[in-house]
Amino acid sequence: MFLALLHLAAPETSAAEPVLNIDTVETTAIGAPLPYSNPPLRSVLLGVYDPQNLFRHSARPRIEHVFVYWQALDKAMLTSKMQLAKSKARTLMVTVEPYTKAGNWRDGGDHLFADILGGQFDTQIAAVCGAVAEFPGDYWIRWGHEMEDPTGRYPWARRDSGGYIAAYRYFVEACKKTAPRARFIWSPKGERRLAEYYPGDAYVDMIGVSVWGLETWDRAWYGEPRTFAEAFGEKYYRVEQFDKPVIIAELGVAGQEDYRHNWLAEISEFSSSRGLFPLLAAIVYFNDKEPHHWPDGHGSPDWRVTTTDLREDRPSDVSPRQVAAHQREHPNGRP
Repeated sequence: MFLALLHLAAPETSAAEPVLNIDTVETTAIGAPLPYSNPPLRSVLLGVYDPQNLFRHSARPRIEHVFVYWQALDKAMLTSKMQLAKSKARTLMVTVEPYTKAGNWRDGGDHLFADILGGQFDTQIAAVCGAVAEFPGDYWIRWGHEMEDPTGRYPWARRDSGGYIAAYRYFVEACKKTAPRARFIWSPKGERRLAEYYPGDAYVDMIGVSVWGLETWDRAWYGEPRTFAEAFGEKYYRVEQFDKPVIIAELGVAGQEDYRHNWLAEISEFSSSRGLFPLLAAIVYFNDKEPHHWPDGHGSPDWRVTTTDLREDRPSDVSPRQVAAHQREHPNGRP
């Protein structure tokens, strides 16, 4: 029987956190095989964002994913996660969020890229990348995610693709000096304009996208619940042109029991086979409550699951034929 999502107490916010409704907890993912050698990606790696460390004893996680603010690096937290990753033989995946130095970290986005290119964040880059480089295993760095969706949530997500590209390249070039073994993830949300922000093959090792399954949203926008493959497919087809390994850097599902059941079953199936998505390399589940409110009254979904929910033998009620048929009819997602 499908287990209900855990309803956990929300973590306390740090005193240093500005009132921005920003998620301040670290992120854990499941992914790349070790030992520490950057091995070729042979199978889809299942990940989980796990701020309460519920998966710390699970044998399935293969990547430890952490979010850090570069202007307010929590070295103690990062060190703790690195120790856990080392003890569990996991790859370290670090999402670097390039907020500004303003009291409200979202202020000053209009000159953030110029400040980066002017060297005003060189100290922060060296601190973050230097700390990550201390990890003895494989490490992946994801910088300035969801840049093509300028909703005001992130100061680096702006209608300035040229500025973003220049800042991304600057970060990668500077980071390589202190973290030479890093593999870099360019991670758009998956929207139509993402190609405008592509920094070039020399600066990208993997591509990450975000995929969310919210049943109420599906019914409002599509008239019916969608499958995981349908939701991911429209984003996958926008990034496959770059011919890079693709990871789902953030994924969550919330809705009625049968909706969640089918999504989690599909995720488990794709974790053992790439199926329709030959470039798919990893799926990272976001195991927490949504830190922001969705538009149109959809609230803050609770994406949390248990280790049992992500087991590998969960049967799916969605057939590959159904998914393939939908993709033939809608090759580019919703018009």
